[in-house]
Amino acid sequence: MNRRKKLSEIQQQFEQAEPQPQPPDNSGSLTEQLSQPKKKAGKIRFTLDLERDLDKRLSSAAKHLNRSKADLTRVALERLLEELENEWSS
Repeated sequence: MNRRKKLSEIQQQFEQAEPQPQPPDNSGSLTEQLSQPKKKAGKIRFTLDLERDLDKRLSSAAKHLNRSKADLTRVALERLLEELENEWSS
Protein backbone atom coordinates (compact mmCIF):
# COMPACT_ATOMS: atom_id res chain seq x y z
CA MET A 1 0.00 0.00 0.00
CA ASN A 2 1.32 3.43 -0.89
CA ARG A 3 0.81 5.75 2.08
CA ARG A 4 2.54 8.78 0.60
CA LYS A 5 0.42 11.59 -0.72
CA LYS A 6 1.01 13.11 -4.10
CA LEU A 7 2.73 16.49 -4.13
CA SER A 8 -0.34 18.11 -5.70
CA GLU A 9 -2.51 16.90 -2.80
CA ILE A 10 -0.07 18.32 -0.26
CA GLN A 11 0.05 21.64 -2.10
CA GLN A 12 -3.76 21.80 -2.23
CA GLN A 13 -4.01 21.21 1.51
CA PHE A 14 -1.36 23.82 2.19
CA GLU A 15 -3.08 26.39 -0.03
CA GLN A 16 -6.47 25.69 1.55
CA ALA A 17 -5.06 25.87 5.08
CA GLU A 18 -3.29 29.17 4.52
CA PRO A 19 -4.10 31.37 7.55
CA GLN A 20 -5.79 34.70 7.02
CA PRO A 21 -4.23 37.67 8.85
CA GLN A 22 -6.31 38.90 11.75
CA PRO A 23 -6.40 42.53 12.84
CA PRO A 24 -4.67 43.13 16.17
CA ASP A 25 -6.95 42.98 19.18
CA ASN A 26 -6.17 46.00 21.33
CA SER A 27 -8.63 45.07 24.07
CA GLY A 28 -7.20 44.29 27.47
CA SER A 29 -4.08 45.50 29.19
CA LEU A 30 -0.56 45.00 27.92
CA THR A 31 0.24 42.60 30.76
CA GLU A 32 -2.81 40.52 29.82
CA GLN A 33 -1.68 40.37 26.21
CA LEU A 34 1.89 39.47 27.18
CA SER A 35 0.76 36.77 29.59
CA GLN A 36 -0.94 34.82 26.81
CA PRO A 37 1.27 32.04 25.42
CA LYS A 38 2.68 32.68 21.99
CA LYS A 39 1.58 30.24 19.31
CA LYS A 40 4.42 28.22 17.88
CA ALA A 41 4.84 28.05 14.13
CA GLY A 42 3.87 24.69 12.69
CA LYS A 43 6.41 22.51 10.98
CA ILE A 44 5.83 20.75 7.71
CA ARG A 45 7.41 17.32 7.62
CA PHE A 46 7.86 15.46 4.38
CA THR A 47 9.78 12.61 2.86
CA LEU A 48 11.73 13.00 -0.34
CA ASP A 49 12.05 10.21 -2.86
CA LEU A 50 15.41 11.08 -4.35
CA GLU A 51 17.29 9.33 -7.06
CA ARG A 52 20.26 7.43 -5.68
CA ASP A 53 22.86 9.77 -7.25
CA LEU A 54 21.13 12.87 -5.89
CA ASP A 55 20.78 11.28 -2.46
CA LYS A 56 24.51 10.46 -2.42
CA ARG A 57 25.40 14.03 -3.41
CA LEU A 58 23.11 15.43 -0.73
CA SER A 59 24.52 13.05 1.90
CA SER A 60 28.13 13.89 1.07
CA ALA A 61 27.42 17.64 1.01
CA ALA A 62 25.65 17.39 4.38
CA LYS A 63 28.56 15.46 5.86
CA HIS A 64 31.10 17.94 4.44
CA LEU A 65 29.16 20.95 5.79
CA ASN A 66 28.34 19.23 9.10
CA ARG A 67 24.62 19.71 8.50
CA SER A 68 21.69 17.35 8.13
CA LYS A 69 20.14 16.55 4.78
CA ALA A 70 16.94 18.16 6.06
CA ASP A 71 18.80 21.43 6.76
CA LEU A 72 20.27 21.53 3.27
CA THR A 73 16.90 20.70 1.71
CA ARG A 74 15.21 23.41 3.77
CA VAL A 75 17.76 26.03 2.66
CA ALA A 76 17.43 24.98 -0.97
CA LEU A 77 13.64 25.17 -0.82
CA GLU A 78 13.73 28.59 0.85
CA ARG A 79 16.01 29.91 -1.90
CA LEU A 80 13.81 28.37 -4.58
CA LEU A 81 10.69 29.93 -3.07
CA GLU A 82 12.41 33.33 -2.88
CA GLU A 83 13.36 33.07 -6.55
CA LEU A 84 9.81 32.08 -7.49
CA GLU A 85 8.35 34.97 -5.48
CA ASN A 86 10.75 37.36 -7.22
CA GLU A 87 9.69 35.96 -10.60
CA TRP A 88 6.01 36.36 -9.76
CA SER A 89 6.39 39.90 -8.41
CA SER A 90 8.17 41.16 -11.54
